[in-house]
Amino acid sequence: MNKPARLWLAPLLLTLLPNSAQAATFTVPREKISLVCTDSYFKAIRVDFVLPDEQYSQCKLLLPLALRERWPGRRTFFVIPRVSASLFVKEAGVKDGGKTQWLPLAPLVNPGADPLHLAVDSKGYGHLELVAKFGKLSNLAGEKVPDTLGAGGKLTVCAAPIYAGEAACATFDLTARFKVYKR
Repeated sequence: MNKPARLWLAPLLLTLLPNSAQAATFTVPREKISLVCTDSYFKAIRVDFVLPDEQYSQCKLLLPLALRERWPGRRTFFVIPRVSASLFVKEAGVKDGGKTQWLPLAPLVNPGADPLHLAVDSKGYGHLELVAKFGKLSNLAGEKVPDTLGAGGKLTVCAAPIYAGEAACATFDLTARFKVYKR
């Protein structure tokens, strides 16, 4: 079976499973999730924080999930993300009690040609990466002050081949927050 056909097969099989066989859900601890953004102009790398006045054309959410421990041996992992980033903003000039708001920023997707479907060989697996372009946070915030960048959603991973007694898929709940610092 060719690679594009295999990539579309995993989500199809997931939808055909009865409810009792749906993927188990696991919560990923916030401290395990990391954000790495590269500034477009100076190529400065920001780890687990961002600055509001920099243009971010490449950001990666790094997820060191224990996939090889869950499915030992040589496997192919199929990654289906439903994750997005948002920006928490506060009213400018107000200390407490001002209006706050979460603004949608960007979907976090698989790197490569097909952002919604990715096949990863277990031999080379170290961690999963989801990518996004954030642009300039101060432009999105407008008159408000950017405070926190949040990332959250669900990431479903299916493995093939599956052996007797193994679950075919697992869903990971992701929630992480990263500070937006001023210069």
